[in-house]
Amino acid sequence: MLKPRNIGAYRDLFVLFTKYGRKDFRLNLSAEDLFAPSVESEAIESDVKARAEAFAQALQKMGPTYVKFGQLLSTRPDIVPQEYIDALEKLQDDMPPFSFADVEHIVEEELGVRISKAFSEFESTPLAAASLGQVHRAMLRDGREVVVKVQRPNVAEQVHKDLEAFTDIARDLERHTDIGRKMNLVASIEQAKLAMYSELNYLQEARNTETLRVNLASFPQLYIPDVIHDFTSARVLTTELVKGRKVSKLTPLALIENNYAALAETLTRAYLKQICVDGIWHCDPHPGNVFVRESDGKPEIVLLDFGMVARISQEFQDEVIKLLLAISSNRGTEVAESCVRMSQTRERFDAVKFNRDISTIVAAVHDSSPRSINTGQLMFNVIAIANNNELIVPPELTMLAKTLLHLDAITKKLDPDYDPQRVIRGYAEDLLGAKLAQKFNPRNLYPALLDLNQLVLDLPHRAREIIDMTAAGRLTFGIKLSQAEEFLSGIHKIANRITVGVVIAALLISSAMMMRVPTSFRFFGLPGIAVLGYVAAAIAAMYLIVSVLKRDREDRERAKLKGK
Repeated sequence: MLKPRNIGAYRDLFVLFTKYGRKDFRLNLSAEDLFAPSVESEAIESDVKARAEAFAQALQKMGPTYVKFGQLLSTRPDIVPQEYIDALEKLQDDMPPFSFADVEHIVEEELGVRISKAFSEFESTPLAAASLGQVHRAMLRDGREVVVKVQRPNVAEQVHKDLEAFTDIARDLERHTDIGRKMNLVASIEQAKLAMYSELNYLQEARNTETLRVNLASFPQLYIPDVIHDFTSARVLTTELVKGRKVSKLTPLALIENNYAALAETLTRAYLKQICVDGIWHCDPHPGNVFVRESDGKPEIVLLDFGMVARISQEFQDEVIKLLLAISSNRGTEVAESCVRMSQTRERFDAVKFNRDISTIVAAVHDSSPRSINTGQLMFNVIAIANNNELIVPPELTMLAKTLLHLDAITKKLDPDYDPQRVIRGYAEDLLGAKLAQKFNPRNLYPALLDLNQLVLDLPHRAREIIDMTAAGRLTFGIKLSQAEEFLSGIHKIANRITVGVVIAALLISSAMMMRVPTSFRFFGLPGIAVLGYVAAAIAAMYLIVSVLKRDREDRERAKLKGK
């Protein structure tokens, strides 16, 4: 339910999307839409671009939570057009910085020491400013160069307040609109809340960094900066300074002089391991968070900013492997089946239509040239088709698509002819070997052995109980009718309507008969009792009609909610 204290936020969101997103956002996508030619794209391009720039500026004025929301939208090409993506991507590290006085106050409060005591140098001008914080270059007393990320003042409180309003709106939209239900808005907002709360805790980011450093130690061409734990707190994160160049800033000359194709393959393999083997991955590898540097005369990839990570279970990992292999091998039916296994189905789900739609888009991508293949875009298309076919896709799959979309952009920047499908197929054997070793690890077999031991011990006793109860005639079976209550409710509803209908008919018949009986009590020259009977019948009929319409509408709403 919407809360009065959040009225301002509700108004801002309503104005924002009515003014900018109503014309341009695609909230309902079918397989036919993916192959339909663009209509009058040149005529409206300038208008769309202007609206996109205005939308991004409006988000920036509304605060950090809205900026973060815009950044998430920039990774949804299935919803927003390219003009919006280009405008929203500028929000990643192009925010106004906050004052150095605030930086000093936060650092000294968090670390419990003056900046001049902890650091021999601390630049007042930030290297970059983002929605939740900004980074400064500094030097420790022992001579190590570091970067210090400082959280914006009071940003945590503002984010909590804004996310509460987002959740209220998502619940209402999901309860009352088909679009809200199809897009699984509440689960998506909850996933975003977890990600943002994690990003606001720099101690959690430090732990994420250390975990991924260990998990990716087998990739020598990939580097993750070390965390300086003694100078890290919930709102201050200190890591070693890594000198390099953002992937987004690589010039055509640098790409010609250096062969980065091997780096693109290494990066893809590293992410496949994170997602499919480790079950925890860095899900924000946008070009601003990925650097290239020279180490011992060889190029090396550097990953930064581990505030946003995603985690999935081993069962989900197995499904992701099947999904990616099916995509790379043009097996559309297997892609659809894997997607169904990971998702929840509603009552109106049509498996045949969904298989056909997914097979169509997978085949179209497989027939494309390596330059035009975008696995992340394909994943978002699969999600959009699933939403349109009465499937509830888990938010983790959306995070995976977001990661792959960023990864595609980076690898294509490093190697324009890069073919991710080839690498996925080539790495499949290593992935399967790693998964089998993981599954048959003795530590994973202990619970199964304990269960088996308990089963062996209990089986003779349970079997004897069943035999004894059968011999004594005491063995019974219980059947639970899961929909008995709904069935009985429907019967009662029909009986009530029939009863009211019979009463109306009786009133009409009796009133018609009373018209022939002369009485002194009259209305407009007609027998009064007969007129009262007709009025009562009319009121009862109106009640019946209204109650039927109202109850049917409630039943439809309940069915939609149950379909979730």
